Amino acid sequence: MGFMQASSEQRTVQANLDEVLHEKGLRITPQRKLIFRIITATAQHVSAQQIQQELEDVFPGISLPTVYSTLELFTQLGVIHKMAINDGEMLYDTGWSHPHAHMKCNRCGRIFDLDIPPVTQQDIRSAASEGFSVDSGDLLLHGLCRECSSKADAKVED
Repeated sequence: MGFMQASSEQRTVQANLDEVLHEKGLRITPQRKLIFRIITATAQHVSAQQIQQELEDVFPGISLPTVYSTLELFTQLGVIHKMAINDGEMLYDTGWSHPHAHMKCNRCGRIFDLDIPPVTQQDIRSAASEGFSVDSGDLLLHGLCRECSSKADAKVED
């Protein structure tokens, strides 16, 4: 995947991570920095296993539990977003600065960002009227992505 080089935008986001960790009295370790860089460097949402595979080049032998604990810390700090998909796999993304919904292609399995709120204030008020206190929420739409739709249309035309 190649996440070792950071762009200027990624360096700004990384500085924000450093600030959050420092404010909470947490160490800024090379592993934490690189895990965060991997998440921010890709347009796709990544799993803990994908992150661990990428880390192997720089930190041979880094354990999956270490990756998971770092991801959980980042989620608790609000610097990344954790999303469960249908089969229970957790994916991570940096939607923390701009909350958004997601779309999952039923054919290729890719996850895409959708620039709408994952949960509206009306959703939260509706839940509250039912006695439910909302901590967080996600919106995941299922269907076919543009590429898979085009392939399906091409097959119909044949």
